[in-house]
Amino acid sequence: MKIEFTGRREVVAAARVAFEALVDGKDVWCSVSLDALADHYGVDGPASHDLVTTFEANRVQIEASAAKLLEKNGGQSVELETTDLN
Repeated sequence: MKIEFTGRREVVAAARVAFEALVDGKDVWCSVSLDALADHYGVDGPASHDLVTTFEANRVQIEASAAKLLEKNGGQSVELETTDLN
């Protein structure tokens, strides 16, 4: 399975940062929760700017965790929570 992350991301409802992956050429959206960002990377609150800044600073680790889950679930969308991050 070929997984690439496109760099597209945005803050979505429920204080999540959504980010796009290409799985075997198909667009798949993933997301990471505010709780996961706070527990692992210390984001201070749900402000969009803070979420995006924290996501960008830790993108490599977050995408690696997402890639593991995408491999496990056959390339379906994933919603990363605290327990999903390394």
